[in-house]
Amino acid sequence: MAPHRAFYDLTMKRTEKGSNVVNVTGKLAYEITGSKCEGYAVNYRIANRLTFVEGAPQVFDTHLNSWESGDGLEVDITQKQFVDSKLGTENRYKVKKADKASAGKGEVIGANTREFETEPAAIFPTAFQLRLVEVALNGETRDNSIVYDGAEDDKAMRVISFIGGKKSKLDMSKVAKAEDLPKLQKLAAWPVSISYYAQGSSEDAAPAYQADFTMLENGVSTDLVLDYGTYTLEGKLEKLELLKEDDCK
Repeated sequence: MAPHRAFYDLTMKRTEKGSNVVNVTGKLAYEITGSKCEGYAVNYRIANRLTFVEGAPQVFDTHLNSWESGDGLEVDITQKQFVDSKLGTENRYKVKKADKASAGKGEVIGANTREFETEPAAIFPTAFQLRLVEVALNGETRDNSIVYDGAEDDKAMRVISFIGGKKSKLDMSKVAKAEDLPKLQKLAAWPVSISYYAQGSSEDAAPAYQADFTMLENGVSTDLVLDYGTYTLEGKLEKLELLKEDDCK
């Protein structure tokens, strides 16, 4: 998982008939640093301006900061959402597992602090990203995981991923520095489609959320498509910065 910063420009691809959403534009910034030795830190921000059929436009701005241990046994996630620059919600989620076979002991820290538990099979976000890369490198085309990322408060999600045929030599010349191109352009990449389902949902239920993208073997993503149900966004990678990799001994 290469330390990097990625910046995406978001535009609306489609909206469901009858939806109150007319248009969406936004920005997404993603940064991951760290290593398996010291753990991984992720900073994520997505800000979207929604225009509606009725009512004034609104800006939804979500900030996520997390740290995850390199062994995948501990995660600490802070989420904040602002609506028109005013803080709407803020929560912190901490989960720790004794080992990979154990349930996670979690705590929601916020307006309603409480404890919860994740099932033993649940993995955390960076561990899930690493799993997808491993699945792709092994030539497999499907993954079925239980993932806890704080998106559904104290609930983990059932996540089904499909991985397409391997690509090679993606043209990254318009988004990355010249000195990084030799490293980037020799990496393998795969088209990936990920669907997130609420735990306990029926087999024929629609996903709560879906993301499609091209995944490089170092964890960088391009060509985003984010499907929220009532509308879908396209995310174009505008700038990529590879960061210094920490020594892991």
